[in-house]
Amino acid sequence: IGCRGVSRSDFRYDDRHSENGEIVWLEVNTQPGMTPTSLVPEIAAQAGHSFGDLLSWMVEDASCLR
Repeated sequence: IGCRGVSRSDFRYDDRHSENGEIVWLEVNTQPGMTPTSLVPEIAAQAGHSFGDLLSWMVEDASCLR
């Protein structure tokens, strides 16, 4: 569908109605938290990227001239 950028999806695992359970998609947050303790910066840090690198990538990715 042509989407790009950073978002956060929330899921729940529901095993109440079947043996195997199912993953239920709850919502997409198109503006996830960006504090130093939010998930997106934490994931970037685990991958070896600084907060500044993450912000630079987000701005460059949003550019129409990329």
